Amino acid sequence: MKLALKTLFVTFVAAGTVASQAAVVPIDSASFVANAGQITFSELGLGTLNPTYTAAQYGGTGTAPSVSFGSFFLGQRLGTAATCPTGVQLGGCVVGVPTGGSLALDIDNGAGAVIATDTNHTASPVLSGTPSLNGAIAMLFSTDQAAISFDGGFFNAIGTTRVTAYGRDGSLLGAITNTATGIQNLLLGTDDGTSLIAGLLISLVLPEDAGFTIDNIRFGTLATGGNPGGNPGDPPNPAPEPATLALVGLALLGIGAARRRKSKA
Repeated sequence: MKLALKTLFVTFVAAGTVASQAAVVPIDSASFVANAGQITFSELGLGTLNPTYTAAQYGGTGTAPSVSFGSFFLGQRLGTAATCPTGVQLGGCVVGVPTGGSLALDIDNGAGAVIATDTNHTASPVLSGTPSLNGAIAMLFSTDQAAISFDGGFFNAIGTTRVTAYGRDGSLLGAITNTATGIQNLLLGTDDGTSLIAGLLISLVLPEDAGFTIDNIRFGTLATGGNPGGNPGDPPNPAPEPATLALVGLALLGIGAARRRKSKA
């Protein structure tokens, strides 16, 4: 009986671990608690290719990371007409998954991210991929992050641009797409507030006439009682999932049964 009870307990713990494994989801502005500092791309000169920022260069403190930029990660490549959705600008379409066991930028791919101007986005400098407005952008952080905010656009259609989050080992954590046209503030974070995000890839997944650039990058944490994965106005943290509650009940029933049998022995 001890063996059976132990097996039940291990099963319960394992299931709970799987249920609590963090994933990256969209977050609302009320859930995002910004750290100090913001990358505006005015810190370095126009034309800077694949810039790298230390936290001090953009006023970051505490857990703020150094940030390096490029087009995509080692193991990935630009797509072709055969591998990308019809009509998507090929410079912005990335295929493949990061490899090598440690997330790293592929800075020898002939493309790159460059500080530029975009009159459709903002009067300040922005970061563009290559070719201008239609290239993918990757960012790599020196330390894992819980939540990230940045402005993207100009978007002519909804769902054209995807932001994919990766862990330090290159594992996929989750992705979001733009849900508005024009300039949108894109926010994403882990669903349990843990710091797991090592890098982001911003790429085109549907035709986007205006292309995109990014600006105003901030890092932060999730507010206690916030609503990761929800929309503004939704209630904070949902109740425990029924499957998790069921596992707790099974574990308690097993313990109770074992005690009753032991008392009768």
